Amino acid sequence: MSKRNVSALALSVLFIAASVTAGCTSDSGGGGSAAADKPADPQGTVAAGAKISEKPLTVNGWTDFIPATGSSGVSSYSDQIVWKEIEKRTNISVKWETTAAPGSDDFKSQLGLIMASGKLPDLIGHIDPLLADQYGRQGALQPLEDLIKKHAPNLQKILDGNPAVRGQITSPDGHIYFFPRLLLDTRTQTFAGYMIRGDWLEKVGMKAPDTTDELYQVLKAFKEKDPNGNGKQDEIPFTDNPNPIIWAFGVGSRGPNSTDDFFIEDGKIKYGPTDSRYKDALQYLNKLYSEGLLDPEYEKMKADVRDGRIMQETSGFMYGSNAGYLTKYNKMLKGASKNPGFIAVAPPKGPTGERNIIGKHNEIDPGRGVSIASTTKYAAELTKLMDYFYSKDGAMLLYFGLEGDTYTMKDGVPTYTDKVVNDPKLDILGYLNTYVGFVSGWPSAQIPEHYLATLSDEGKKGNALAVQYAGKKKVPALHFTPEELNEVQALQRDINTFIDENMNAFIRGKKPFGEYDAFQQGLKKIGSDKLTELYSKAYERYNAVLKGK
Repeated sequence: MSKRNVSALALSVLFIAASVTAGCTSDSGGGGSAAADKPADPQGTVAAGAKISEKPLTVNGWTDFIPATGSSGVSSYSDQIVWKEIEKRTNISVKWETTAAPGSDDFKSQLGLIMASGKLPDLIGHIDPLLADQYGRQGALQPLEDLIKKHAPNLQKILDGNPAVRGQITSPDGHIYFFPRLLLDTRTQTFAGYMIRGDWLEKVGMKAPDTTDELYQVLKAFKEKDPNGNGKQDEIPFTDNPNPIIWAFGVGSRGPNSTDDFFIEDGKIKYGPTDSRYKDALQYLNKLYSEGLLDPEYEKMKADVRDGRIMQETSGFMYGSNAGYLTKYNKMLKGASKNPGFIAVAPPKGPTGERNIIGKHNEIDPGRGVSIASTTKYAAELTKLMDYFYSKDGAMLLYFGLEGDTYTMKDGVPTYTDKVVNDPKLDILGYLNTYVGFVSGWPSAQIPEHYLATLSDEGKKGNALAVQYAGKKKVPALHFTPEELNEVQALQRDINTFIDENMNAFIRGKKPFGEYDAFQQGLKKIGSDKLTELYSKAYERYNAVLKGK
């Protein structure tokens, strides 16, 4: 497709009146692709030591980049170990142009301007499935399925062995428009869980709660028996987002890493808020709230408020990341000469006997794909380049860097060196994302040893519990046609607002449960049945891809 056509299509969607020059044209040190029509070496040519390009080749890339606070000497991905080493190993240099867009809307706006200009970079990062579908259908992005078959043996092997991956990266038009970041090992999917102050349990003479009923009793004891030992009844036992408790009742709900209210049960997609068990969950949360067991600021909990609850030792139970919460808060407490008392606990068993963590990752990381522009002359070379990250050598480079510098092998396990682990200003992820390569940003299959290295011993226990009890109710990443997507987004804007207002009113006791039937009628009136129908169609397409139809 010509640049003029790409621009016109982007303009029609974005309602931009004039083209904007983005300055992202290819700069090649050689001619066009000599290997474009040759099938890939099934062993992977880069891993075997061959260069992707016979002559030095420079391509342009565009994505976001924000250096970590406290870092120095790095202003672009081009300054990082990964992309310097990629040039040595493949003969391809990526000239990165980056934006410091602070939020997803800003990033999408800037990407829209680039698309509208018609002057596209060869590689585009930070692509999610919806963006890839949108610009792929417009003709701005290169369909990848044939290129993958010819030039990406590592990714092709993954797709052949994991139908769920193929189903989640295939657009409704049958094409694949982005290289995904993959989370194939269950340890990399289940990153969050429940944590409780184990020392508080000892003080109140109770064991870790196993059910929602036992959790209520424990929280009540935390409220009444002064486990923080300051002589005041100032405990706010359960802090942060309580929505994960709804999952214990067997239904879906938006919450941490759960962006909609749907769930899978009996091979079908179902809608949490219209399920009778959803009412049971809200009644349970209302009980916690009315007795002062749930944080009154739970709705829009700010990080500094949550940090205060933990560091002032007023809260002792929450759901969150095993790295960002459990590992982090115990470290902070220890640094403040306080007891790092948080321990991991299994998801509480609900009234139906289920344990669920719907807020886990799917097999793909939906926010971090890379696409190839349809205007590039180097589609084959770039496909091989992306495929390198799915190889063992490429993944080790991305997630661990260079052996002897940022990691060593100990008993066959890659282990980060002291310069990574004990940087005075950055934690492990901060160091890797700044100096090695943005580990969460590129097509690859995440190495579990990398993720586990970011966890404390207690964090690893939390990860193991989450793997054991996560359940199988998480909805896969679904794709919608343009018409469906417009309808889904319009419906969800109204429905989600309506749900949030009513859910919080029921939890806070501002609305009696005698009005719950009216809430259900209101959901139907504004389109919950239609929304479920649209999700069901998308889920049927996903299953059809799994079956090879």
